[in-house]
Amino acid sequence: MPPRKKITKKIVKKEIKENIMAEDKKKKVNKLSKSSKENIKGIDSRAIQLTNRVLAKSSHDFGIPQYGGFRTAQIQNNLFHNKTRITFVDGFKKISYHQSGMAWDIFIYDEHGACWNCVEKYKEVADLFKAEFELMKEEGIFLENEELRWGGDWKRFKDRPHFEIRKVA
Repeated sequence: MPPRKKITKKIVKKEIKENIMAEDKKKKVNKLSKSSKENIKGIDSRAIQLTNRVLAKSSHDFGIPQYGGFRTAQIQNNLFHNKTRITFVDGFKKISYHQSGMAWDIFIYDEHGACWNCVEKYKEVADLFKAEFELMKEEGIFLENEELRWGGDWKRFKDRPHFEIRKVA
């Protein structure tokens, strides 16, 4: 039988610290990737803060697609004329909220990569966005006359990846 180690406070503290570090490694904190950070540039800084806070709390990882953030009128128009008809707003006659810096799109990752049709996952993330928006409103970050709108709540066209901040009367 091997000799027993004397258990000291130092050994116990070391084991506790190692266990905590192992648990922390298991807990994955979602963060925006380098390309998502680039794609969200030009958006209102509070919306970026909201997105980061939601991502850190979400059980679903998500990112910002190319053209999912700020868009110039020309980029908006190019997307409007794209074969796959990415948008219904041309950027000149009708202005997109993306052009104001107050709208952004996300895409959820699942085990297969980007998932555009994960309806329940988008609903869960949208609920987190709404709750976090209200919390940030209470903190004075967003104004009382601002509201968060989710494209998944729209009646005619469900744009689940889309979020925007609007002023209300």
